[in-house]
Amino acid sequence: MSRNFKMDKTQRRDAIQSLLRQHPCLTDGDLAEKFSVSRATIRLDRQALGIPQMRDRMEHLVAGSPEARGLQILDKDIGIKGVGLFQTSDEMADNLGVVAAEKLYGAAAAFAESLAGVPFASTQVGNIKYKIAVKPGTALVVKGRIVLVRGNKKHIYISFFDGDKEVYRAKFIMQILQ
Repeated sequence: MSRNFKMDKTQRRDAIQSLLRQHPCLTDGDLAEKFSVSRATIRLDRQALGIPQMRDRMEHLVAGSPEARGLQILDKDIGIKGVGLFQTSDEMADNLGVVAAEKLYGAAAAFAESLAGVPFASTQVGNIKYKIAVKPGTALVVKGRIVLVRGNKKHIYISFFDGDKEVYRAKFIMQILQ
């Protein structure tokens, strides 16, 4: 990203935010070189945007990833749609011996946030329907899509399938944090 002109602070910060969404492993040094500014300037920009340093970003990606919670994302077009696999386990069972609704809700919310590509407020609106009880050990196909973007809110639909039967669906209206 060689620059023939100097970006103003707002343009640079927007570009940094966008670049780190796509490439979270970039260091302050990498960014300083790309934007022809000092590392201190990048550090100040990151802090102003609320973006942690690279090490913390990597720890969040690994520890907080949907994959760490039984959800494997197979294909994703950030901001559009995605498909994944959710492997249920015995630890997810409620006292009736079926996968607890809150486990499916948590996976749906994680998948929705992953599709959005940015963090969302935890006070989002959610509408769920647990249609068919799921037995622990079942592998579910998860499909999601962003159906509407209005201002800083994204309407995201997530569905879980056991074979060709939809067993759970969640609709979110998520306020995106910038």
